[in-house]
Amino acid sequence: MACVGIIAEFNPFHNGHRALLEYAKNQGTVVCAMSGNFVQRGDVAVTDKRLRAQAALLHGADLVLELPLPYAMSTAQNFALGGVSLLQAAGCDTILFGSECGDITALQNACDVLQSTAFQERLSAYLKTGMSFAAARDKAADLGDLLSAPNNNLGIEYMLAARRIGLNVRFQTIKRQGAGHHDDTPSGRFASATTLRERLLHGDFEECAPYMPKEMLSLLDPTRIADISRLERAILAVLRTKTLQDLQTLPDLSEGLENKLFSAVSLANSLQELYNTVKVKRYSHARIRRLVLSAFLGLDNAFFGKVPPYARVLGFSRAGERLIRSAADCASVPPVLRTGDIAALSESAQHLFQTECRAADLYALAFEPPGSCGSEWTAKLIKSEC
Repeated sequence: MACVGIIAEFNPFHNGHRALLEYAKNQGTVVCAMSGNFVQRGDVAVTDKRLRAQAALLHGADLVLELPLPYAMSTAQNFALGGVSLLQAAGCDTILFGSECGDITALQNACDVLQSTAFQERLSAYLKTGMSFAAARDKAADLGDLLSAPNNNLGIEYMLAARRIGLNVRFQTIKRQGAGHHDDTPSGRFASATTLRERLLHGDFEECAPYMPKEMLSLLDPTRIADISRLERAILAVLRTKTLQDLQTLPDLSEGLENKLFSAVSLANSLQELYNTVKVKRYSHARIRRLVLSAFLGLDNAFFGKVPPYARVLGFSRAGERLIRSAADCASVPPVLRTGDIAALSESAQHLFQTECRAADLYALAFEPPGSCGSEWTAKLIKSEC
């Protein structure tokens, strides 16, 4: 039997995620590397990580590992590096993902193109003309619309990350069904995560019912839906205390973007105004939002481009518990089942855990009513009886 790994946000967990887990479960043990309470688009996760981990375990996952904050809220390359490293540590021999094309050969060929010298030369030339990275990459690769599809792009980054760390693993992809990544209109029993987040934030739980497993809906509580707008003044307040030197250590900075952010902070009276003031053609909205949240959460570039120092276990089934305990002694990224385990790890690991604790305490303010501090110390492992 295979050990199949999936990298995901489950933000929120919906029918498409259930289909992916069912496909993986038919092959063997299933491991999920899942983003925590802040996500790649530079936002809070609409439901907390432990609720999403519980939903995954109810629908076939055997082990859920938390993708650490500096990777969950990072570039596609760093996101992929973190996720693939966690799946390697858990002993996965297969990595499965959904894609718009559903063609693993086409995606592997794209990896070859992106690693070629000719591509790098063309990319450099296009970037010098002032193109955004995404546009320059598409033009330099000349792969049609393959790289413009978000799930295709992430899958390619997973394969490139595996090559970088020397991981010999089998990749599989299944074609995304129904609504596209950003589609506003559901298709059949599938709706995009974007649509479902908007409905949950407006309290329209019944409208989500056809597109989310009933077990996930039963876990939802109107008081436990996180909204970044509740953090708006806190974010602006923290950023107004930052010096230019503070901002210079943010992850994924280039071309003096910290200067533009520093100037915008003194002018903006809302998050949207801040984003719009910093935004320039070369950088995506998601990148700007990530920089703002990184400054708020106290993230720096210490983990950018590096393998995570540990793998935090959020929950497991019986098979998952056996898997993580058998991998514990030989894993390149040590698993953490209890907060006390952190003290025996590196200084880097302890720094990361302190950052995660701070982020969790701030995330608690995104609820109405707000949550309390200390959840990283008090939350229990989620154990499935399956």
